[in-house]
Amino acid sequence: MPGPGQAQPDIAGILVFTMEDVRANEPGLPPSTVITAGGTLTLSSSFGVTGALAGLLTGEVFDVAHHVENLETGTHTDLAGGAFTVPPPATAGVIVYNSPTYTTGASGSGANFEIPAGYAGGTFRILTHAHAANPTIRSIVAAFHDGLVIEVV
Repeated sequence: MPGPGQAQPDIAGILVFTMEDVRANEPGLPPSTVITAGGTLTLSSSFGVTGALAGLLTGEVFDVAHHVENLETGTHTDLAGGAFTVPPPATAGVIVYNSPTYTTGASGSGANFEIPAGYAGGTFRILTHAHAANPTIRSIVAAFHDGLVIEVV
């Protein structure tokens, strides 16, 4: 499974924003990188806020977006993401984000993760990023993860 993403700020003891992972989840199954066609999946990620100034982020909203590249065809698509709000106290630990539900399917299905024509499976690279809705802190507190590749079969 993928590892941590990249995030800022990273000032130990003062303010640290982290993005731990992005995972693909099929209903009723543990996270996986091999996903069944004709079903659904969600993407989940864990964020963290720590440090003496972490409380300053309480109540801030972060928008999460997913950009998908089909590795067989090079096609890029953007998936509707979601958002999370930093809870009080911000130093409480891990903030879990779960995406909307996305579909998987065979060629011609119109699914979010559609196997391309002529292929037995589709391979997709998913870049996920989170940025503050508040423009004042947007360039200061942000994160991305570019380590998730899934195969739909």
